[in-house]
Amino acid sequence: MNTYALEIRLELLRLLRAPAFALPMFLLPVGTYLLFAFAVAGEAVAKDADAGRFMFSGFSVMAVTMAALFATCPNLAMEREQGLLTLKRAQPAPPGAWLVAKIVAGVACGAIAYMPILVLAAVTGQARLDGAQLLAMSAVLVAGGIPFCALGLMMGALASGSAAPAYANLAYLPGLYLSGVFFPLPASMHFQTVFWPHFHLDQLAFAAGGVAKFRWIAPEMAAAVLLGFTLLCGGVALHRLRQRG
Repeated sequence: MNTYALEIRLELLRLLRAPAFALPMFLLPVGTYLLFAFAVAGEAVAKDADAGRFMFSGFSVMAVTMAALFATCPNLAMEREQGLLTLKRAQPAPPGAWLVAKIVAGVACGAIAYMPILVLAAVTGQARLDGAQLLAMSAVLVAGGIPFCALGLMMGALASGSAAPAYANLAYLPGLYLSGVFFPLPASMHFQTVFWPHFHLDQLAFAAGGVAKFRWIAPEMAAAVLLGFTLLCGGVALHRLRQRG
């Protein structure tokens, strides 16, 4: 257990000490939440409680998932390309310690990025959610970083170190907009939202918080999709890493 704890601590330190990662991952979500939920749509949110809940959940999904993905994908690709994973295999340490460390660090970074949004929503009452609702949604959102860690591991195992960030953006950014977590989509585009993991995490968060208006599928289905997505991405990543190291 000491080895796992050491790997996790060092992975977190490396991420938090990298300004190129920490600044955009931790400041962009809360900055955009402040801009859109308070400055741009502040009057609409004050009149409509559901609008505040919709924005809180959407930007929270962004904070958790973006940090989880980019905490794992580029670093893994670079380590694999430089041969550091081969070096880790030669060390007297549990073979899965580095993998567990990356997943835990990714989830922790997602929680850190989400925390300012949670504090804003709780202090200002903008989301019109009580403490129990915020707590339940927070638990789901933080756990929802795991599927995106798996996605990051898969992309980091497949792409080169220089190309991994670009591929991560290509895989992640369309889902933020096409999943409908930021703004309601026209009816003609509803069919494709179920293909994005962002949508399913958003649905689970609404279910945990007892928000009925924006729920389109059963929470059991959303959880099953996210579990399947995690297993698929994680399986591909492990298979590829065994082949190439």
